[in-house]
Amino acid sequence: MSADDERAADGTETPATDETGPLEPTAAAESLVLTYAVPFLGVVLIAVGLPLAIVGGYVVVQDGIGLCGEPTISATSVDEREGSPSTVEELPAAALSTAEQRALEEAIDSPLREAKVDGEVRNRAALLEGAIVEYEGQRYYVRITSQNSCLEVAPLLFPIGAIAILIGIVSVLTPPIYRKMAGFEERVGRDRSD
Repeated sequence: MSADDERAADGTETPATDETGPLEPTAAAESLVLTYAVPFLGVVLIAVGLPLAIVGGYVVVQDGIGLCGEPTISATSVDEREGSPSTVEELPAAALSTAEQRALEEAIDSPLREAKVDGEVRNRAALLEGAIVEYEGQRYYVRITSQNSCLEVAPLLFPIGAIAILIGIVSVLTPPIYRKMAGFEERVGRDRSD
């Protein structure tokens, strides 16, 4: 019986190797954990961390770059409509805030008939339902078309997501790093025994 047959018989067979070291970890339990469990955990952490980091980062910058907080109004001439609904509230132009008046002027001049209200929205309840406003001799149906409300979540989601992504990347890279380190240890051990 040769030395290789004796090692195979007593269960201490050395793992398969190539020029860089062993191709797989030395123990079966290490092989299962490092080959399947750790990379799976890493992928789960990356999948959870990405949306957390994106939403958390968006919350931090949304107000600073003007992505929320300013509602959009539309102004359509009552003459263009089929008729004025009797249930719509009449709102005098003098009752509009300065920001609402500026937005109304922009919406009247805009080809899309829309504009953002940049400032105080004093008549939010009436404009949400829609109101008829007489402005410079013309009657307009004015309503809020988009509230553009800010997303409110904890800004800590960004660092939590970023940390989850980093831990996930390290977990996915653990098996190849471990194999390289195990190969290095075995080469050092063989060199010392020689």
